[in-house]
Formats: sequence, structure tokens, C-alpha cells
Amino acid sequence: MMVRTLLLATALLPAAAMARDADAIWFGGPIITVDDKTPRAEAVAVKDGKITAIGTKAAILKAERGSATILHDLAGKTLIPGFFDAHGHFSGVGVQALAANLLPPPDGPAQSIPQIQAIMRDYIANSPVVKQYGIAIGFDYDDSQLVEKRAPTRQELDAISTEIPIMLTHQSGHLGAYNSKALAMTGITADSLNPSGGVIQREADGKTPNGVLEENAHNAALGKLFPKLTPADAMRIVTAAQAIYAANGYTTVQEGRADPGTLALLTG
Repeated sequence: MMVRTLLLATALLPAAAMARDADAIWFGGPIITVDDKTPRAEAVAVKDGKITAIGTKAAILKAERGSATILHDLAGKTLIPGFFDAHGHFSGVGVQALAANLLPPPDGPAQSIPQIQAIMRDYIANSPVVKQYGIAIGFDYDDSQLVEKRAPTRQELDAISTEIPIMLTHQSGHLGAYNSKALAMTGITADSLNPSGGVIQREADGKTPNGVLEENAHNAALGKLFPKLTPADAMRIVTAAQAIYAANGYTTVQEGRADPGTLALLTG
């Protein structure tokens, strides 16, 4: 009972009575705590990666500021707890970071198929990823947001390059558009049957693939098209994903489709 009483009394001490020489203190903007008892604060102190105190700016600076404490003025910006990603694909975000951005506005520049073609030409000409792996990947086109209201055809992707395999993933992740070189590398021809749970979209003759693969047809093609990654390559993808999540305020992420290799990388 005595120990519990002392712990409770310590927890209730004002910030001024518990100086900790914080590593950093944030102030100067709304600080949302998501704590019903103290929903807002003027300042927050952090030590060894953990929040040590919240309160008024004056109290926190007096109690927590040390000679090496870094002060961060929010300049009116709001500080909130980190987001939790309850449904995501962490490694996929890393691949996305290394691919051409085909998102529609406001997240990207792609509003039409000619714009997609221009983006991919520039990506092929300038991306070290294409030179290293010999494949050009575009991420997150959305046919519903394009002027044409459809996916690019293999002929439209062939107009970009017939020598380099090109694959564009849909924003949903459930389908992709391929040029003729990429289709050939995956072994898909007019004689190919739709796999279970997948669709190979066809041209007007009902046989020739038009370049768009759905669901399991797309998934199977990815497995044949993507190059094998070295441990250094895989770590590069993880590092790129981590930077994107952190920049957008996520502190907990989720890998919704991990194979043993990905799990080993993330947990090792």
C-alpha cells in the first residue's frame, strides 16, 4: 500500500517538482493528447524517445528544460499522436517510393494517358531503378480519374518503349497495365486462359490481351516480372517506406501481405 501511495503521489506532483532535463520540448501550437482528462496542452517534453511531461509552456520549460534540451517551436502548427495504420502494405509503399508517381491530383500529376506516357518516358530516361533492374514501374494510376476513363492499353505503353518491360499498377492494387514486352516476359499470349480468380482483358477479337491484367492474373505476372532483390535492395525498399510513413505522421504500420522473406527483413 505504501508503494502504491508513493507512486500515486509522485504522479500527481506538478511538472516543476520533477525536472528531467528533457531531450526535446515542443510548444507554440495546439497539442492534442487524446486524453479525456487533459485533452490539450501548451507544451510536451520528451526524454529517451518517451513523453515525460505535458502542461503549460511555462511549467514545462521550468521543470524539463536542461542545458542540452532542444526546443521546437510549432509556430502555430498542431501536434498530435502518431497514426496507426490498421490496413496497409508497408513494403509496397517502399516499392512505390522507387517507382513513377501516377497518382491523380492532388497527390500526383496523372490526369490523362498522354500524361502517363510523358511521366513514364521521363522516369525511364532518368531513374536509376530502371537502369539497375531493367524494368519500368508506374504506381497508382486511376482510370476513373483519367480523362479517357479507362486504363492504358499495351499499344499505348508500347509507344513509350518496346524494349523495356513496363508495368503500371492500379491505385487499388488489384490490377495492372502491361506493355507487350512485359506480357511476353510473363508468358501471357492470346492462348492464355484466365487463371482462377483472375482476368486477362482482351481486345475486340476476344483473344488478344489488351495489356490489363486483373486480380490473380496480375498477381501471377508480378511474380514473374519483378527482379530478385538482394538484402541491400530489400533494405532500401524498407527504408524508403519508413521515410514516407514517418513523414506522414505514422508511428505504427502494418504489412498486410508479407511473405517469409519480408517478415524476416522486418523482424530481423
